[in-house]
Amino acid sequence: MKAALGIMTTDTQPKMAMEECYIGKTLVKIYGIAKGSGMIHPNMATTLGYIFTDAELSNEVLKKILKKNIEKTFNAITCDGDTSTNDMVSMFSTGKADHAKIKNFNDHRLIDFDNSLNKVLLNLAKRVVADGEGATKFITINVQDAKTDLDAKKIAFSIGNSSLVKTAIAGEDPNWGRIIMAIGKSQTQIKLERLAIKFGNINIVQKGKLDKSYIESDAAEYMKNSDIEINVNVGSGKKSFTAYTMDLTKKYIEINADYRS
Repeated sequence: MKAALGIMTTDTQPKMAMEECYIGKTLVKIYGIAKGSGMIHPNMATTLGYIFTDAELSNEVLKKILKKNIEKTFNAITCDGDTSTNDMVSMFSTGKADHAKIKNFNDHRLIDFDNSLNKVLLNLAKRVVADGEGATKFITINVQDAKTDLDAKKIAFSIGNSSLVKTAIAGEDPNWGRIIMAIGKSQTQIKLERLAIKFGNINIVQKGKLDKSYIESDAAEYMKNSDIEINVNVGSGKKSFTAYTMDLTKKYIEINADYRS
C-alpha cells in the first residue's frame, strides 16, 4: 500500500492488483501497482506500472510475456489522448517460488501464469481510467468484426478520444451521431449498410440505419449509469478490439486549467 501511495500524482486513489496461479504444481503470486490519471494514451503515456512475481523466470521470458499482455491492457486505455515522456511498465521476479525450470516463453506450463498476468495488468489499466482526471463515467468500447486488428483499434480509439463523444457521455446524452462521426474519421474502410451500434444492450443502429425499436428515453436512462458500454460492429471482417476510456467533464478542464508545471 505504501508503495502504491508513494507513486501517486494527480491520482485520487492507489492502484493495486494481485493474482495467484500455478506453474506446474507450484503456487506463485503476481502483484502489481500503478499510477496514472491524466495524459493517458498508448504507448502508456504518463503511466508507471510495477509488476512483481515470485516465479523463477528469466528476463527474456518476463519481457516477452509482459510485451504480449501490454497490447490489450495498458495499451488499450486512453483518458484524454495525450502522452508524455514518463511512461513505463516493468516486471520483476524474486525467483523464490520452487517450480520446474521454464526455459521457453511458449512452455505450456506458463498458460495459467499468462492468464493471471493479463488479469493483473487489465485490472490496473482499468483502475487508471476509472481514476482519470475529473472522470464520472467508465467507458468500454467494443469494436467487432473489423477487417484488420489495426482497423478495430483505430475505430475504438477514434471513439475513445473524441471530445464530442466524451462530453456527450458526461452530459448523459445518448448522442449516437457522434459515435458515427468518430467511426467515420477513423480512416478505416467500413460498409455502412452493415454497421451496428449499441449502448449496452440497447440497439441504436442496425444495418446502417436507426433501429426501428430504438426509444431515446431508454438510451438516455442508460447513460445515467457510471459504467457505459459502446458496442460497434462494422461487419467487414473478423477482428476485434476493446478500448477503455472516461468522460470529459468540467472538472477535467478545471484540473488542467489550474495546473502549473
